[in-house]
Amino acid sequence: MILVKERGVTLSVARKALPALKATAMRDFFNILKEWRVYRPESHNKTDLIYNYLGNQIEFFGIDDPMKVRSRRRNYLWLNETNEFTLEDYRQLAMRTDKQIFLDYNPSHFEHWIYDELQSRDDCKIIKSTYLDNPFLPEEIIKEIKNYKNKDKNYWRIYGLGLRGITEALIFTHWQYCDNLPKEGERIFGLDFGYNNPTALVEIVINDDRIFVKERIYRSYLKRPELVELMKDYCTEDNFIYADAEDPQAIDDLIDAGFPNTIATDKEKGSVFAGIQELKKRDFYITKDSINGLKEVKSYCWKEKDGKLIDEPVKINDHFMDAVRGAVYTYFNNYAEPSLTWL
Repeated sequence: MILVKERGVTLSVARKALPALKATAMRDFFNILKEWRVYRPESHNKTDLIYNYLGNQIEFFGIDDPMKVRSRRRNYLWLNETNEFTLEDYRQLAMRTDKQIFLDYNPSHFEHWIYDELQSRDDCKIIKSTYLDNPFLPEEIIKEIKNYKNKDKNYWRIYGLGLRGITEALIFTHWQYCDNLPKEGERIFGLDFGYNNPTALVEIVINDDRIFVKERIYRSYLKRPELVELMKDYCTEDNFIYADAEDPQAIDDLIDAGFPNTIATDKEKGSVFAGIQELKKRDFYITKDSINGLKEVKSYCWKEKDGKLIDEPVKINDHFMDAVRGAVYTYFNNYAEPSLTWL
């Protein structure tokens, strides 16, 4: 309504990483304009990511460049996925906004500066919404959220009820953003097969005691030939690809298709927990453009049984994480004798 009622204002839409913003809020914004038939190509500056609407300016940017945060001024600010931002990020943006700030986030963090710094303020209005408040949500997503009620109490709290998550349930809290994968290090791939659920291919660079990960493929309804063609953009016949052991036929198909170093991930008892520990004891980085992977790691939680957390992750939205965990564990579990275990 601001953009309809006011004139000459600037609205900034920001997210921690620009690739994630382009694939989510920014894409949704332009899809809505086109659906309402009010999109005007001549009003869209695609180079600077600016759209002019009724005399107002809407700009989109990621704050991975500190100068973008410190040099821009605006009337209104919308922070998308606010729990990705640091308190310093928020303060720098807020002091350059002279009217109003909007924040959206899932309450997946039990402890966060949002709760301490903002929610206690007199000028802060909290609007809590759940899937029940979204008339545009696809039925498949509604069904998935409802399933959380019986599968995992923490997920149901966050995504079903809109309540703060249980901090002890989150598996990875030490991961960090990175811009790109380093050129130096051991380069491997992890692959989690799916069809209705997404197939996930991740590129992993192991550099000393640091793990760097980049999402390469994350797509549902991929047939085997389509997957092979997509993989050719990232993998060569020399790359080791650690693939989901539960589909041995798929692994044989990839070997026949020109990826001879496709190896089944270790699936012995305790391997899931052991794989998590391999990641926990190393510095863990995820590239900023790994949009689905970032969503997964932020909600990758321990399963609950009889009111207690157990050493097993919840099997919901874990395709990227399964690909990473399986590859890293199998790599380190067999690293001592590569010539014997890989051939």
